[in-house]
Amino acid sequence: MGEISYEPLIRDMTWSYSRIKAFDDCPYRWYLKYIRYPKVKGKDMFFANYGKFVHELLASFYSGEKTAVQVEAEYLQNFRGQVNAYAPNKTIFKNYFLDGLNYLRGLTVPPNKVLSVENKVEFQIGDIPFIGYIDLLEEDKNGEIIVVDNKSRTLKPRSHRSKPTKSDLELDQYLKQLYLYSIFVNDHYGKPPSTLCFNCFRSQLRIEEPFLEDDCDKAKLWVKDKVDEIATETEFRPNIEYFKCRYLCEMQDYCDYFELTKR
Repeated sequence: MGEISYEPLIRDMTWSYSRIKAFDDCPYRWYLKYIRYPKVKGKDMFFANYGKFVHELLASFYSGEKTAVQVEAEYLQNFRGQVNAYAPNKTIFKNYFLDGLNYLRGLTVPPNKVLSVENKVEFQIGDIPFIGYIDLLEEDKNGEIIVVDNKSRTLKPRSHRSKPTKSDLELDQYLKQLYLYSIFVNDHYGKPPSTLCFNCFRSQLRIEEPFLEDDCDKAKLWVKDKVDEIATETEFRPNIEYFKCRYLCEMQDYCDYFELTKR
């Protein structure tokens, strides 16, 4: 690629948290997915398929379309058909399957009012068009809004140590997505959410963080800085990491570097 500039094309894109995060994971993957082969679906991957399947089941439950019993039955009947990519090993496949089943078997009607489920939202961050899908918006008994994101990833609650742990930093990274969704909430409801929540369904842990205006401003600045960085990128060098390349990258069939992971 060298000195080829894709800046006009990149500046014209509609952005999302996942589009930005894909660049951080691997600039070359980002180039393949969004510039070279933007119309290609990509390869089915176990973790992505799993997350998508459970998200769809949860959406059908929280929207009132299906009961908890129906959701559990669909999970058992359709798991292998929907999660049809290879897991890294049998233990991971078994653990993910059982974790999902155990969570769905305990589904109960949420105590808070459901405002929306799998809501497609569009908003602006400065002059940057942004899009996202909010898994769940809740309203508590005091009229406060909670943004909920269903996560297959097993995040940990904040440690509150004087020096942030690795888990704290990971939590902050994922919170950026919910802070960005808060922009829509503020625009639509006239106030920001009071709480940002990760429903880590595999570990059956609900992590709640208070909304902080300063952190929301930092998330907006992060988007602007990342879009500038991506727009002026010309190299799009690969991040070659065995696990990510083999089990997370849907563009591996088009990647010139994928063979290196077999050595």
